[in-house]
Amino acid sequence: MNVVESDEDYIISRAKEAQKSNIHSAKAWMLTAKTLFPTNFKIQFEAYVMEKQSGNVQEAAECFSSLMMSRQNLPDLLPEIQSIANSLKSIEPSFLSQMFDFISPDMQLTILKTSVENSDDTMEHCRLLVLLLKKFPQLGVDSLVKTLINAEKFFYDNRYARLLVVETLPLLSSLESPRLLQRLLVKAIDFYNSYMYDETENDISDPWQRLYGVLDLLGRQLGWDTYLVNYSNSLNKESYFQKLMSLRTCEDCRQLLYCGTTFFLRSLYEQKSLKGNHILVEALSDPDQPPSKRRKGEIEVTGISAAQFQAAANCWELLHSNEVIAREFMKLVTQLQVKPWTEGFTEEIALFRGRYEDTTPPATATNLTANIIRASINFAQKKFQACIEAILAAIPQLPAAEGVLESDLIVGGKHRHLHFLPLTKVAIMHYFCTLLIRILLSTGNNADLTYGHMLVLMQLGWPQEEAIFIHILDVIKQKGVFHYHLFSAYIIHIDFLEELSFIWNEQGKNIALDILPNSQQHLGQRRIGTRGADKGVKEDFKQAMKAQVARCNESILNLIIQFITSERSYLLQIL
Repeated sequence: MNVVESDEDYIISRAKEAQKSNIHSAKAWMLTAKTLFPTNFKIQFEAYVMEKQSGNVQEAAECFSSLMMSRQNLPDLLPEIQSIANSLKSIEPSFLSQMFDFISPDMQLTILKTSVENSDDTMEHCRLLVLLLKKFPQLGVDSLVKTLINAEKFFYDNRYARLLVVETLPLLSSLESPRLLQRLLVKAIDFYNSYMYDETENDISDPWQRLYGVLDLLGRQLGWDTYLVNYSNSLNKESYFQKLMSLRTCEDCRQLLYCGTTFFLRSLYEQKSLKGNHILVEALSDPDQPPSKRRKGEIEVTGISAAQFQAAANCWELLHSNEVIAREFMKLVTQLQVKPWTEGFTEEIALFRGRYEDTTPPATATNLTANIIRASINFAQKKFQACIEAILAAIPQLPAAEGVLESDLIVGGKHRHLHFLPLTKVAIMHYFCTLLIRILLSTGNNADLTYGHMLVLMQLGWPQEEAIFIHILDVIKQKGVFHYHLFSAYIIHIDFLEELSFIWNEQGKNIALDILPNSQQHLGQRRIGTRGADKGVKEDFKQAMKAQVARCNESILNLIIQFITSERSYLLQIL
């Protein structure tokens, strides 16, 4: 059956056929068709397709503009309109995005509005609206903001939050309603705080600065201090916090609430990023040492992330400094999906405040961290027996990572001192030794056994406890005798051996050192000293010291672990 072909279809088919071999002939056919049928949609669309296939950007733009101006057969144009809109969302250039640039602004606006009006999916509708507003910001973004912030799926689909906070809010220059702006700021705080803790995403540059951009928008409208809403990455945290402190007496607490919360969350995030595998413990202060210049207030915090924690802790205290701000802060907290202070910070701030009952791990927690914290808190509460028991429980759980000594376990002054302790074998044992030395010192027991234990323990962190070491040497000189039957087993540090040898050899002194192993001591039933001229005794002492010096390259760490484990009964009975 013969099908009669219309004139339009005939010319189109001839143009398509010619396009395969002679583009100029094809264009001539299409020019003829457009001249004969200037309002025919099918011909106009085929002319556009031909220019598109030939890669003629400007000509394609002219053809598509003509199609849009006619407004006929719009449903047939919608797939192409959607393709153009999709090309504009991509950062990669394409033919359609380049073609769009050759279309007049009025027609660009028409194309984008048409894509928005004909999108059924809420998410897609919002994305296209963002695209429209990026191209034509003069249209205003109020309607989009309200659509997004009231979207039912906002809290269940992170795409809406991202579209609102990352894509839409930067387009805002102002909003009539401060109340709506505050809602937006809460959404921004929640989104960026959640984003920072989401390790799967890393495509937003400088999210904290973006959050401060939203804060600046609200701050400008409410007349806030520009210093507080324009936080830069290089800003001095102490100066910023002092500025926040000055807001405590303000009747309107919103500036302190939003600026303070943002500063708190940023400080806390920075602290958690640096902290790694460290835990906060009670450390020590020494009134005989000069106080630290870095201390702020009555508590000094040392170790990695200390400055960031101190900033977060101070800000937390400020946000609880009166009933009004505390109540508003807790209201804000309930609106945030991610509350990182529940993941460790709650216990850290309780320890910072000295609320030991909220920091002590439950009896069911028996891991290494729990035992270290128990030892720390029991020491601070002077429950020395429980502290030693916690240390003994922790030693079999020590990690494989060896680590290094901590230089800040003891600071000068009389104030309280907290320290972020790395969970490494050396650091933990160094901390335990420091606690045990102070426990033994606090007993007031001046027996040789007590001093001997202290000498063993201070080898690991030497010369940290040098003042105590000198005190012990003075006591030995005054008493004229030192008996410690564990000497040969556990004292191998070369500095200790040299000092004791010097005491023994010192002319004009009368010092007796009972330090030979038990077997030798019992055989001779005699003390090694400078009393008398027993050459055999002197030779025994020299040989004993040579044997100890030969061991000076042994691991003091392993020696200390063995000492505490093997001599636990001595440590417990000394109390």
